[in-house]
Amino acid sequence: MKKIYINQFLLAGTLTGCLLLASCDQKQEFTTGMPEQQLINSIELEVTSKLPLAVGMDTTIVYKVAPENAANKEVLWVSSNEKVATVSQNGTITALAEGEAVITVKPIIGFGVTDVTEKTIAVNVIPEIIEVTDILLTNKDDEGNLLTSLYPGDEQKLTYTMLPENHTYSYLTWDSSDEAVATVTEDGIVTAVAPGNVVIYAYTHDGSGYRGEFPFVINEIVNAEDIVIEDLPALHMYQTAKLNCTFVPEIAVVNSVDWESSDENVVTVKNGKVTAVGFGEATVTGTCRATGNKASTTVKVATGWWVWDAACSFEGWGMGTKGTSFEVTEDRMVVTTAPQSSGALRADLTLDTKNTKAIMDLANYPVIALHTNLPDISKQGYTLDLVASNGTKGESKLSKGEALSDGTKLLLYDVKSLNKFAEGEVTFTTFQIKIADMQPAELPSGQYEVYWIRTFASKEEAVRFAEDQITADK
Repeated sequence: MKKIYINQFLLAGTLTGCLLLASCDQKQEFTTGMPEQQLINSIELEVTSKLPLAVGMDTTIVYKVAPENAANKEVLWVSSNEKVATVSQNGTITALAEGEAVITVKPIIGFGVTDVTEKTIAVNVIPEIIEVTDILLTNKDDEGNLLTSLYPGDEQKLTYTMLPENHTYSYLTWDSSDEAVATVTEDGIVTAVAPGNVVIYAYTHDGSGYRGEFPFVINEIVNAEDIVIEDLPALHMYQTAKLNCTFVPEIAVVNSVDWESSDENVVTVKNGKVTAVGFGEATVTGTCRATGNKASTTVKVATGWWVWDAACSFEGWGMGTKGTSFEVTEDRMVVTTAPQSSGALRADLTLDTKNTKAIMDLANYPVIALHTNLPDISKQGYTLDLVASNGTKGESKLSKGEALSDGTKLLLYDVKSLNKFAEGEVTFTTFQIKIADMQPAELPSGQYEVYWIRTFASKEEAVRFAEDQITADK
């Protein structure tokens, strides 16, 4: 049985490589007299980092290399366990026996750089494929009811549950019954275009032929003639909040108002919802399209108040250990570890400080907490590693977390108590949580989960917040 399995893109960064040719004289000096050859500087795989296959099944991985003018575009495919799965040099993986194998691809010529020009796929060979039988939409409206209607201009990322829970493939593709009424992206984001009725389709790719169908009504817009906007409490980084507006007439909708932020590096605004993208303050203004009447409010994003979770796709976080990967599901990050030379498992979490300005306010939010299911371990392998922009270094090591009532843990780090950094705002150039030294017996699945990473005023506040969440979810 052969299946072409295409999934979410794992977009690689770029790294420019040069081939320097040395002369053969006694001093072994380098020369620039020879022409440079352009190497592959990225490989892009059209497949998830963790791939389930049934015994006897094969799948050909679609991939791209860049740049187009690379001197040699050949790549090398290798399986870590050919008794479980083999891979041909055209990227066809064949599942032979139950178990796990890691498939690696890298350039034939050049340097394999993790997550750039060396990619891995964790293959899990299982006895059979469990097909999807149902897809349930889980989006709710402002009243807590199942979302069934939108207004022109609305954008909504669809959330859903696939049944049975132990289904094999979660990949879906999307389509709209009428793109003049509503469109949908490959990520399941619906955009309402014009009043009418539309059905959004979710197609499975596990051989079942099952298709989810989600009907929506796109309502007529009632124009606002006047508007009043209430002030919001301070936001945390990446928070999205709906502005509380009063309209004249009362049945008017936010989509009849033009929205503007005075500083889109602090907050963005669309259809009456603001999103925090940077620390500071910005003025948000709504202008009634029908009359020109305006109202404004100041929105503050509290410096150092970070929240990374599935809602923001753990923005900026990536893997700092070769051979590891993570997947963000509806409510968590699922991390796949890799064995080290010692046999211990490791999968560090690293914040990309080049593209994310990692500022902490040690006076108000000095504690970093990571909510996880990581086990207690024998060594202090859970280490927060920080380097400030002035070069000051600090680290805090743990071997276990604070136990919570549902059996999960909080890894708690009080950065202020390290007495390494100035109290107040500190910018970090290294912001990493090393998750290492786990023995296979301590983490039998080889995976761990992260529900969120947040900053708090104190460890006690972090524990209260986590317990409140657990109680609310029961």
